[in-house]
Amino acid sequence: MLKNSESNGKNKDIVFIIVAVLVFGIYTIACGYLFFMQADAAHDLYFESDLLAHLQMAEDGWGYSLTAVFYRIFYMLPGYHVLVACFLAFFAGGTMVATYFILRELVFSKWKIRGVKWSALGAAISTNIVMPCFIQAVHYQRYVGYQSPSVWHNSTYTVMKFFSLLTLYYYIRFFTEYKKKVVWKDWILFTVFLTLSTATKTSFLLVFGPVALVGLFFDFYRKVPIKRILLFASSILPSVAIVLFQEMVLFGDDTGNGIVIEFGYNVYLRADKPYFTMILSALFPVLIFLFNIIPVCRQTIKDLKHKSLPVHTAFFLAWSMWAVGAIQLLFLKETGTRIQDGNFSWGYDFCLFILFVVSIVYYMMNLRSTRFLKGIYPLRILYAAVLGAVLGYHMYCGFIFFIRLLNGVTYFMQA
Repeated sequence: MLKNSESNGKNKDIVFIIVAVLVFGIYTIACGYLFFMQADAAHDLYFESDLLAHLQMAEDGWGYSLTAVFYRIFYMLPGYHVLVACFLAFFAGGTMVATYFILRELVFSKWKIRGVKWSALGAAISTNIVMPCFIQAVHYQRYVGYQSPSVWHNSTYTVMKFFSLLTLYYYIRFFTEYKKKVVWKDWILFTVFLTLSTATKTSFLLVFGPVALVGLFFDFYRKVPIKRILLFASSILPSVAIVLFQEMVLFGDDTGNGIVIEFGYNVYLRADKPYFTMILSALFPVLIFLFNIIPVCRQTIKDLKHKSLPVHTAFFLAWSMWAVGAIQLLFLKETGTRIQDGNFSWGYDFCLFILFVVSIVYYMMNLRSTRFLKGIYPLRILYAAVLGAVLGYHMYCGFIFFIRLLNGVTYFMQA
């Protein structure tokens, strides 16, 4: 009997591994094909993206991103476009794989329930494919005019997303432990990935840095030794140096570029009703927030009274980053040649990605809790169905968009 049980367990593991490898592999190969077509100027009319511009800057010897360094190296080697496509596909597929392992380790494994691996796999797939809930009456384009956690036309965002996800992972690991013990491996990896993320695109640091700073002030209030706080803070120094360098490159006196305060410019740039498109871009996380904010705040107040680490740290981290990103998106505007680019959306887009990751976790936690909605079974079923349908529509919109990109439709696509 025991042998049969072990055999069934091994068979289930084999099935899972096959499914996971197929899913990750197919997605990575599909991304590689898309990036290859985007990298070839002959297909620019259909496979439109920012990649050609990024490659051209690298070929001309000018570029402010870490990706430009790799593009210059690839340019000197045979199979230039193939190397570029494989490079970007690695990070696109790697983000989905990293999402799976992070969720499995930090969240689902702690629940000690059946189906941990499948739950983490499903969450990883959905969070890497979700896009805004498209409603034609609100805005006629599926992507442009909304804000999206899933972006396949900007190469620097693709690479930044991977490094930024790993940065948050090691940030959470180090932040939860360094009060008692400094784990140097986590500190080094946190610093390295934060530096790589910033070198690729400064957008993540701009939304993460202020929140991390508040976290350090919180630890100072909790009487964490100042030496450890300074050690934590020192991890950001390489990234600050990179930001200063990129600021000189992009916004030097001879560039004609700058940053000014102008409310609403970025969101009204391509949407007539941005107040609706912003909600539709994050409809599932917003609904999860409304269902959880009161119990989360109650539990956090209890934790703060006992000066213990809040149980819902990830919840507040995700929404705090979103708030910082929203302020930047709503109030800041670039001038000069970059005025039409809407570059303050990239940090906000990544925040949406993290919001979806955290929101799916809370959605599943609520489903498992017999006390949720006062334990009223019909209400819990209604919650599962309605929010599941909303998440499903986010995924459907992302799937349709991605498939159309693979067929050469521009990312300015309409209904």
